Amino acid sequence: MGRDHLGQFMVSSALGFGRGIMLLDDCEGTFNWTVSGTGGDDVHAYATAMAFMGLNGMSLATRTTAAAQNDLLQVVKLVGYPETGLVVSRARIMFPNLTGAASVNFLVDAFNAVRQYRAMLSIVPATGVVSYYNSAGGMTVIPELKGLIQAAGWATMELVVDLLAFQYVEAAWNGSRVSLAGVAMNDVAATTYRECRIGMNIIASAAPPATLAMDNWYVGEFLDV
Repeated sequence: MGRDHLGQFMVSSALGFGRGIMLLDDCEGTFNWTVSGTGGDDVHAYATAMAFMGLNGMSLATRTTAAAQNDLLQVVKLVGYPETGLVVSRARIMFPNLTGAASVNFLVDAFNAVRQYRAMLSIVPATGVVSYYNSAGGMTVIPELKGLIQAAGWATMELVVDLLAFQYVEAAWNGSRVSLAGVAMNDVAATTYRECRIGMNIIASAAPPATLAMDNWYVGEFLDV
């Protein structure tokens, strides 16, 4: 199913040229994500204060003016359809505080020219509860992944899906990993597009705004990158 069964090849410093690598964002270049949400004076930029390593990290924050519960900020990018169907989305994230965000959500949308399917991995910063978006359009808690971290602490979040079977494969948070093999993605709607859309969003709690830092985001068909 994945490229991990292929042989090892010579790799140059330009990993982005790898056929199975769909996205590498170290947040050091130009911010060119597509942004949507509640709108207003939200933050979506690369910033030094949000870096895990290097000069910058991605800084996300819902609006400050007229901030309200359930304010949303989302960044997405179209990255093409994976040849093998396997998609690994992995990033280091940090919560500047644990109360402003009701949830932080990793998204993978598959458009196969017939239907759109969605996978999502979600964490509640205040409790460390991790869930996935199920086939019925609701959230299912993953007890094995629950893990509370401190404000300003960095951890790795990962979602692996199969876009040929439209199923989850596995998920990981902060050093814990669980198999989701055979769990169906959500069937969203009809479509004529063929593409993969990856993204991340934050939703404000009752004590807005929501803030998030992200760095070293990898999306690709290799598990071991």
